Amino acid sequence: MNLETYLETNNFEKKDLTILFSVGCVLNTKTGDTFPIMADDTFDFENGMNIVTDEFDTYWWENLGKWKPEERLVLDTIDNVNDEPYDHSIDVIDPDEPTDLPGGEESYLDSLLTTGFDNEPTEAEWLEQKAELSFGI
Repeated sequence: MNLETYLETNNFEKKDLTILFSVGCVLNTKTGDTFPIMADDTFDFENGMNIVTDEFDTYWWENLGKWKPEERLVLDTIDNVNDEPYDHSIDVIDPDEPTDLPGGEESYLDSLLTTGFDNEPTEAEWLEQKAELSFGI
């Protein structure tokens, strides 16, 4: 995908993209997406990473830190992306579309408690499951 196609497809403008020379990528300041700059000076829009949701290695951050204005821009972008309110207009559920959402006659929590325990967990099993959930096991 070339630059023009990326901009048209995603409804962005060229001003939303900034080249980070220190790390060899372009940053979309609206979304936090970064894309590598290729040897022929094009951007690889297929192999992007996001500075908010993806983990960058120490080498990347060290090179970025050598150019303070670029580091400040990345940190400001992270703050701006995190501060923007979530657009709930995309959370529309089609009532005609079947869903596998938990609920129904019993609550979601009750269904978790009774799954795999012959529908009646013992007190010890229930406490063990609560401990596992709280510790993320």
